[in-house]
Amino acid sequence: MNAFVHQPLADVTPALTGALPGRLRVAHPPGIEETDLTRCLAALLGLLHWEGGPEGILAALPHAEPQPDLTDIRNALARLGHPTRALRLKRGRLDVRLLPALLLRRGHAASVLYRDEAGTLLLFDGATGLTGAWRGRRLSGTLYVPVPHEPPRARESWIGIVARRFTPAVPLLLGLSALVTLLGLAVPVFTMLVFDLVVTGRQADALAMLLPGVLLAVLGELGFRALRQRALARIGERLDRLVPEGVFAQLMALPAALVERAGTAAQVSRLRDFAGIREMLTGAFALAVLDLPFSLFVLALLLALGGWIALVPVIAALAFAALFLVTRGAARRAIIGASQAGQAREVLAIELLEAHRTLRLSGATDRWADGYAAASAAAALASARAAAVNGRVTATAQAIVTLSGLCAMVLGVGAVLAGGMTPGALIAGMMLIWRVLAPMQGAFLMLSRWEQTRASIRQVDGMMALETERPVAQRALMAGPASGDVVFHRVALRYLSQAEPVLAGASFAIRHGEVVAVTGGDGAGKSSLLKLVAGLYRPQGGVVRVGGHDVRAYDPAVLRRAVAYVPQSPHLLYGTIAQNLRLAAPEATDDALRRACAEAHVLTAIEALPGGFRTRVGDNATGSLPRSLLVRIALARALLRDAPVLLLDEPVAGLDEATATAFAAVVGARRGRATILMATHRPSHMRLADRVLRIADATVEEVPVPGAGPSPAAPLRLPVFKPAGRPT
Repeated sequence: MNAFVHQPLADVTPALTGALPGRLRVAHPPGIEETDLTRCLAALLGLLHWEGGPEGILAALPHAEPQPDLTDIRNALARLGHPTRALRLKRGRLDVRLLPALLLRRGHAASVLYRDEAGTLLLFDGATGLTGAWRGRRLSGTLYVPVPHEPPRARESWIGIVARRFTPAVPLLLGLSALVTLLGLAVPVFTMLVFDLVVTGRQADALAMLLPGVLLAVLGELGFRALRQRALARIGERLDRLVPEGVFAQLMALPAALVERAGTAAQVSRLRDFAGIREMLTGAFALAVLDLPFSLFVLALLLALGGWIALVPVIAALAFAALFLVTRGAARRAIIGASQAGQAREVLAIELLEAHRTLRLSGATDRWADGYAAASAAAALASARAAAVNGRVTATAQAIVTLSGLCAMVLGVGAVLAGGMTPGALIAGMMLIWRVLAPMQGAFLMLSRWEQTRASIRQVDGMMALETERPVAQRALMAGPASGDVVFHRVALRYLSQAEPVLAGASFAIRHGEVVAVTGGDGAGKSSLLKLVAGLYRPQGGVVRVGGHDVRAYDPAVLRRAVAYVPQSPHLLYGTIAQNLRLAAPEATDDALRRACAEAHVLTAIEALPGGFRTRVGDNATGSLPRSLLVRIALARALLRDAPVLLLDEPVAGLDEATATAFAAVVGARRGRATILMATHRPSHMRLADRVLRIADATVEEVPVPGAGPSPAAPLRLPVFKPAGRPT
C-alpha cells in the first residue's frame, strides 16, 4: 500500500510557493467548472513557468464547455505552448527527467507528478487540490509529458510541420502493414497446398493440419488491419482538430482589414480546404503507401511460384505511372475548374443567406435565385467535365487491371503446360496478383486527385505564411497602457492601395478622461478611426499612440485588454449571457457581472429572462432578443473590463430613447475615469462630449460642441493638425 501524506500545495516547498499556488488561484475563471483535470492544468502550467493569466487559459479551453475533457486539456496545453505526448508506464518504471507531467491512473482522479528542488517525487491530487510526497514503489497509468516545439525546417510547409508531429506513429504503422502483408500470404499458400496436396495428391489428412493454421492467420490479419485502421483513424481525428484549429487561429490573428476584405464566405471555404488533405494522409492512398514497401514480399513469392509472372504487377505499375503522367494536365484543369465553380456557388449561397431579409424586403429574391441557378449550372457543368475526365481515367485504370490479370493467366497457363508451375501455384499466383493490383488501382485513383490536394496545401500554407497582427518573434513584453491618452500624428489610412484615403495626415491629441465625439458623414471613417485606436487597423503612415506608446509596440491582445469596444452591430457567441460577458473579463465574479449590467441599465432585463444570466444565446434564439437588449449587453461587457479607453461605435443608432438615455448615463458615470471616444450623429450625444472631432474629406478637425458657448482658454490641449493636401 502506498503511503501518501497530503498537505496543502503551498506548503510543499518554498520554490513552489510563489509559482504554483498563484497559477491555481487565477486558472479557474468563472464559467469553467473546477474539476480534477482543470486543477491539474493549472498546476502543470505553474510548474512549467507559464507566464499567462486567466484570459489565456480561458481562450485556450473550448468555449461554452463547462467540463473540459482530457482532449480539451491537451489541446489547451498545446495552444499555450506545451504540447504533450502520451507515455504508458510499464512495470513502474519512470524517467524523472520527463517531469512534470499529467498522470492518469485507472480508478483515480487526474494528478500531476513532479519533483521539488531536493529531488523528492511529489504528486498533486486534482480531486482534492492537495499535494504530497510519493512514497510508493510502483507507478501505473499513462503520463502526458510536455514536449518542446520542434523548430520548423527551411522552406517546410505548415502542413508538413503538422504532419511531422505524427512521425513517431510511422514505425507502428509500418510494422502493422508488414504483419498484414505476411499474414495475407497465408490464404494463397493454403490454396496452393490444398490443390497440389489434397486434391491432386489425394492427401486428405493434410487439410486437417493446414486449416487451423490458415484460420489463425486470417484472424490475425483481420486483427492487425483493424489496429492499423484504428491508428489511422486516431491520426485523422487529431488532424481534424489540429489543422482547422490552426487555420482558424491564424484567421483570428490576421489583420482585421485583411479578414474583412476577404469576406465570410471566402474564409469558410479556406476552412474546408483541409478535407482533401486529410483524405490523402489517412485514406486509401495512405494505406497503399504503407503497403508498398512490403509488396516486395508478394513479388518474391510470385517469383518463387511462377517466375516471369512476377513481372506482371511491375509492368502494371509502370502503366499506371504512364497513365498518370499523360492525364495529369487534363485532370488538373478539370478538377481546379470544378473546385472554383463549386466554391463560387458556395460563396454566393452564403452571401444570399446572410442578406435574405434584404432580398425579401426589396422583392429581389427571384432575380438572385436566377443568379444562384446560373452559378449552380456552371458548377454542375464543371463538375460533369471533371467527372467525364475522371471516368475516362478510371476506365483506363480498370482496363490496365483486367489486362494485367489476363496476362498473368496466360503466362501462368504457359508455365503450367511447360511444367514450370503447378496448377495450385497458378491459382495462388492469381490471388497474389489481384492482391497487388487492387490497392495499386486505388492508390492511382487517389493520386489522380493529387493536383487538387496540392492546391489545397498551397492554399493553407499560403494563408499560414501571412504575417499576423504581431508575429510571435516580435511580440513586445511591454505591459498594456495604464492611461487613456490617445494621440494621432499625421495618420494616413487606405483600405486598398489604389483606393482614396480614409484619413490623410490626421493629427489630434486626447487626454485621459476626456469624452470625445467623432462625427461625420456615412463612410467618412468614424469606425475606422476607432479601430485604429484599438489596433484593429494599421495606418499606412503616421503614428497612433495610446498611453504614450505606439500601438504597434503592444501585443494586440495586451492592447485590447486596455481598450473596451462596443460595436455598431453587437454579436453574441453561442453560450450563456454570463459567458458572453466574461469574454471581456474571464475572472469576473457574479457580483461584478451584476454591477456592470446595472451600470448599463440591463440587469433587470437579464434577470427577467427565463434563465437569467444562464440564458443561452448565440443561436437562433438570439434573433428573438431585441437589439436594444443586445446593445446594452455589449455595453455591460465593455464596462466589465474597466479599461482606460472606451470606444463606442454608434451603438444606439436607431434605438429607442430609453436606451439612448441609459447610454448617456454610462458616459456621464465614466467621465474622467476613462477616455471615451464615441462615433455618433446625435446632437444630444455630442453635447455630452468635451470635444467634437469631425471627419470630412479624409481630414479631422475639431468643431464646437453643439449648444455650447466658446471654448475656454483652459485646459491646454495639443493642437489639431489639418494637412494642406492629401497624399497620393
